Amino acid sequence: AKVALEVKLAPGALTEGDVVEATARVTNTTDTALPTVVAIIGLPGGLEPRHDQLKELVKQKAIDAYEVMGREVVLYWRGMTPKEQRRVTLSLVAGVPGRFTGPASRAYLYYGDEHKTWVAGLGADIAAKN
Repeated sequence: AKVALEVKLAPGALTEGDVVEATARVTNTTDTALPTVVAIIGLPGGLEPRHDQLKELVKQKAIDAYEVMGREVVLYWRGMTPKEQRRVTLSLVAGVPGRFTGPASRAYLYYGDEHKTWVAGLGADIAAKN
């Protein structure tokens, strides 16, 4: 695959209402520029993305666009330079108590989705608020 992906959830105990960060690092593994790159970050159930923070990432030009589809946050870049690395931190709210595992995350070229990089789903344990 021409794109590498790493996804991590900040460690620590979560309680309903807490805010936690997930970090995604997308890397162009080639020596050439790449066209539109997509990273789909699977979120564990119980965690919800903060839409205001996603809009801020677009304003800061950390990402070019995004979509939220169910338990996945889709990040888009119009292109990446050779060996470029993009690091994006997503702010998530623990909304529902329980033990959850998210869908697998993946990254690929928008017009070359037959070559995907897959990462195992993130896990989260959320305790009920007293």
